[in-house]
Amino acid sequence: MKKLLIILSINLLIGNVIAWFMGAAPIDFKMVPYSQQEQNLITEINTELRLNPNDSTLQTQLGAMYSLHNQIDDAEKLLTSAFTSDQDALTLAWLSGNQAKQAGAMFDPLMGLSKLYRLYSACGEMNQAITMQPNNFEIRMVRLATFASTNLLNCSLDTAFIDEAWFKQYFDNQGANAPLELKLQFELTMSIAYANAGGRENQQMAAHYMSQYQQGSQGSNQSPLVLHQLATANKLLTEGS
Repeated sequence: MKKLLIILSINLLIGNVIAWFMGAAPIDFKMVPYSQQEQNLITEINTELRLNPNDSTLQTQLGAMYSLHNQIDDAEKLLTSAFTSDQDALTLAWLSGNQAKQAGAMFDPLMGLSKLYRLYSACGEMNQAITMQPNNFEIRMVRLATFASTNLLNCSLDTAFIDEAWFKQYFDNQGANAPLELKLQFELTMSIAYANAGGRENQQMAAHYMSQYQQGSQGSNQSPLVLHQLATANKLLTEGS
């Protein structure tokens, strides 16, 4: 019996080593610093939450902020509570995006199978949020940002490119009224998506989106969060060149 357990342990260890090379290793999501404006917003939301502790909108706003800055366990509590209360599509999108991060961060002794299942479930719920509100640009952006860095199972880069077409149509319809910050976020995220897709043509598209982002963001103050995303995109472009 003891020998069987040893063999099983060795097989699981070997399986995890293989799985880690395929992206199943625990990912260390380091906390991203908050800008002063973001800190002020968090203080304001927490003050309101003390007065209205069950306000699901406030919980979603704060949970989303925590998730963006990789405080994923704190985000999970708030977003789960919010979604339990109102079953809102936007809350579901942020919750599933955060759960995708949690799947990436977890240690999985089952050769990555539990991790993949959690990721599969999270991405399925993200798609459900889109089905609930297909024209909500914030939900689209959350899915795009989640799927741009993932290409497993139903967390497919192909879906990111579907959202790319949706956003292009959105910006065409909005014209000069399109929010600049949203457009810059879209360009930066698509640079990451194309860089992750690999291949010469995709690398060229990644560079194209990065160039558009740099032109549009000239002279603007960039928060630590945006700088973190920018560093991620630039690293991918450098590795792919």
